[in-house]
Amino acid sequence: MLKFIISIIGIFSINVFAQAAPKNVILLIGDGMGEAEIAATRNYEFDSGPGLFVDTIREKASAIVISKRNDDASLIAFVGDSASGGTALATGILTSVRRISTTAQYGEPIKTIVEEAKENGFKVGLVTTAVITDATPASFAAHVNNRYCMKAGDLSCLPGEKPIIDQMLELDVDVLLGGGHRLLSAIKDTITIEEFAISSDYEVAKDLKGFTRMGHSKNLLGVFSDYHLPRLWQAEDGKVAEKVILSDDGNVIFPKAQQCIVNPSSKDIPTLEMMTKKALNNLSTDNEKGFFLMVEGASIDKAAHDSDICGSMGAMLEFDRTVKLAIEYAKIHENTVVIVTADHGGSTQNIHHPYYENYKRTGKNIPGLYELLVTKGGNEMAIYYGTNNASDQVHTGINVPIYSFGLPDDLVFKGTIKQTEIKGTMAKFLFE
Repeated sequence: MLKFIISIIGIFSINVFAQAAPKNVILLIGDGMGEAEIAATRNYEFDSGPGLFVDTIREKASAIVISKRNDDASLIAFVGDSASGGTALATGILTSVRRISTTAQYGEPIKTIVEEAKENGFKVGLVTTAVITDATPASFAAHVNNRYCMKAGDLSCLPGEKPIIDQMLELDVDVLLGGGHRLLSAIKDTITIEEFAISSDYEVAKDLKGFTRMGHSKNLLGVFSDYHLPRLWQAEDGKVAEKVILSDDGNVIFPKAQQCIVNPSSKDIPTLEMMTKKALNNLSTDNEKGFFLMVEGASIDKAAHDSDICGSMGAMLEFDRTVKLAIEYAKIHENTVVIVTADHGGSTQNIHHPYYENYKRTGKNIPGLYELLVTKGGNEMAIYYGTNNASDQVHTGINVPIYSFGLPDDLVFKGTIKQTEIKGTMAKFLFE
């Protein structure tokens, strides 16, 4: 009788285990999304009031972002890029700028959470508004010593080094969605990337119609622009922040305040929300194990490099809507964790309005790039870029926020943490 009871218990335990809900992690990365980018967007869209979904997430901490020196890996660099930040998130190991999941100075490959997930039978997906081989998605699925080794023939590839797109497809990443028409014609072995993908059972889409037709039965490779996807917003006059004009007496003539409008180039391009929903539907179909999905709002940073505040804020709002979508998915799918963070800080600064302190300003007081906007509520907001007076603003070494939903109490991020701790938490939830 005792043996019979033990046998029944054993069968019951096996059945419970077999029916356990899949474990899923959705990691959303706002590229260059520091508190300044969030604040500027909140100010413009909601006049600093409620409205951003990320502001409603109760579990929030702060992550310290640093990188390594490449000339001496024992030394710290206090500002990183998307390659070093992406590598820290994907591997839990610090590296130097431009490296894609290889060690600083020595270039040894570092295993990523996507590789671990595939080894453990999970499905994986990478979604971005950048070219799909850009630094952030690449850091999860490839190992190269220069982030610009994206496809065969790129000058940044070292002799014998496999380009990023080749590695992504060989890893069998289940969903790849973003930009990158130019990748499809690159040669892998003796055939094109597009031909290789199709022969590897990928469904390939190049436009919105193709995207709409994408289903659940195959892996997905979708590229919807030649390189990065177009930004959703632009300024009314089509210009980015510029140096202020000076009067004959050397005082600043402030520009007329303007608003942001829809960028016509973004028409007929899948949005980040659309791509994320497509990825979630694909990854969760006939999947008893679970999945890891990384979603990147890349244009927050791309626009900031160009001193394009409208581009950044449009991307921030799109990212915010995508975060809401992910958490709504998690609420109805057991054992799904959502983590939201950034790879590094950006260059945006919300500075004093011209009326402030009621004094004249000379060009020496405003050496950077300046834009004056009218918020949705009719107030004026001054935005400034001063990290580089040339055409490319650079990153800043600030902490970045980290939000979470669905983590067990013992894994919730609290206070100030190291960026490298995030990978370990994701791995512990998925694999233990």
